[in-house]
Amino acid sequence: MVLEGIPASPGIVIGPCFLYQYRRMEPEPRRISEKKVRTEIRNFRKSIHNAKNYIRESYEKARLQYGGEIPRILEIQLEILNDKVFLEEIEHLIRKEKFNAAYATFLIFSSKKEQLLRVSDNYMRERALDVANLKWLVLENLMGSRRPIVLPRPAVVVADDLSPADTVNLHQQKVLGIATNKGGINSHTVIIARALSVPAVVGLERITDRVQTGHKLVLDGSHGKVIVNPTTKTIQEYQKRRNLFLSLEEALIKESVKESRTRDGKRIFILANIEFENEMKQVKKVGADGIGLFRTEGIYINRHMLPSEEEQTRIYLKVAQAMYPKPVTIRTIDIGGDKIFPHIFVGQEPNPFLGYRAIRFCLDHADCFISQLRAMLRANVKGNVQVMIPMVSSLEEVYQVRELFEKAKQDLEREGIPYGKDTKLGIMVEIPSVVTLAEAFAREVDFFSIGTNDLVQYTLAVDRSNEHVAYLYSHFHPAVLRLIKETVEAAQTVGIPVSMCGEMAGDPVAVPVLIAMGLDTLSAAHVMIPEMKKVVRQLTLAECQAVYQEIRPLKTTREIKKTLETFFSEKFKDVFYG
Repeated sequence: MVLEGIPASPGIVIGPCFLYQYRRMEPEPRRISEKKVRTEIRNFRKSIHNAKNYIRESYEKARLQYGGEIPRILEIQLEILNDKVFLEEIEHLIRKEKFNAAYATFLIFSSKKEQLLRVSDNYMRERALDVANLKWLVLENLMGSRRPIVLPRPAVVVADDLSPADTVNLHQQKVLGIATNKGGINSHTVIIARALSVPAVVGLERITDRVQTGHKLVLDGSHGKVIVNPTTKTIQEYQKRRNLFLSLEEALIKESVKESRTRDGKRIFILANIEFENEMKQVKKVGADGIGLFRTEGIYINRHMLPSEEEQTRIYLKVAQAMYPKPVTIRTIDIGGDKIFPHIFVGQEPNPFLGYRAIRFCLDHADCFISQLRAMLRANVKGNVQVMIPMVSSLEEVYQVRELFEKAKQDLEREGIPYGKDTKLGIMVEIPSVVTLAEAFAREVDFFSIGTNDLVQYTLAVDRSNEHVAYLYSHFHPAVLRLIKETVEAAQTVGIPVSMCGEMAGDPVAVPVLIAMGLDTLSAAHVMIPEMKKVVRQLTLAECQAVYQEIRPLKTTREIKKTLETFFSEKFKDVFYG
């Protein structure tokens, strides 16, 4: 039986299944008497305390043994459980509505999860999984059903879902791989699995109903497949693939520190996307040519108060100094007001994808925005930092941002605080209106960075998290390719740099076309950089132009994708397995 899911963390493993299955009981709504309120609140606080201890133990292990982004992810989970306003909502239901602690916990955590799933930002939607994991952790403590995952031997763990702390603890027990019903490509659990080089397939939907402990499994995290009780022939085939993968991975890492040039000498810069400042060790290990996208949302969310200018400056400066003299592009906050000011934001977004977020929110809260701009300017004392604005849709927004940017500079100058006087200001091209007026925008900013995730979404009117329409989402749609080409041409006409930092930039199959369209700077997750560099080194400009000319007249996504995949498989059959 072959099950297909989302390829989340690359690698191939063959081993026994360990099914971590338990019945998650949804607590029944039950009213309690006034005299039991105190006991229920005490039980609730104890369950929060135990949940925090479990995560804190995992945090200490991660801090001492791994470093990087893993401890920070666990810190975010602790910050959620330390949110007094959030926890007070649960206690309020117990005190005023007389609900039992388990149901009050279930109700509020579930409500927060649904709120996150309704926002447009992918980063925030993935945080819904954090809230869901914490909900069950607290409930299991409350209802006395919490039991740790203990592996009797190295195995592939199959579960409905796993928390980041579970993943760290499983790695300590020599877990071979992870397969789950739920999960997204950017969930914190998946980020940790990738960082620990644990192969993983997520989004398998019902794998827990189809396997049993002891079944033999082949898990292919590179292609999103799990094979249950494989034949001897299949095992032998995947053993060969696994050995090839490991040898290729080792070779790719060694070569990755070198420059990436096409066979005829064209320099292509491959940069990294990051979320946390602690990712710099991995970024430097793979030889990234800089930071093409530093997402700053993690600095703002799940806090009792906004980060100070000093705190932000310290974080941005740490990244800038670690990468110097390579460039660092820092993006201003790209989330909605309900996540930055959760305690004062009133109202619910009827359509968050088209709503009050990113630069729209920042321009309405100039003090908060200027504080972030000042911190970025202060971090650019050596001249390798540039500032990027997300979700721009009109020139009026650019004019307003420029005005605040200049004000931040003037204030720093007047206060005698060192800053980067020549700091460049650019925008993300992710809304079709910007492409339509791309040349006009190019004359007002210092650089473009194409964000394909939202560009695809807004061009095709597709929410890829919606299972009913996700099949329509593709960065190989001919309309999307045309918009990318128009953006590059406009930037070249005016003479400003243009790069790409969306998911398409990390797709090896797309690399030949992107090079042919004139892009020489791509920014992707650091785990993809060795493979991206290898692809670039095997290509010539003539080959890139030829395959691009072949797809230009094609009218459907299917034709384009098939043509590119055929080219890729034939060109790289001796370089990448499968």
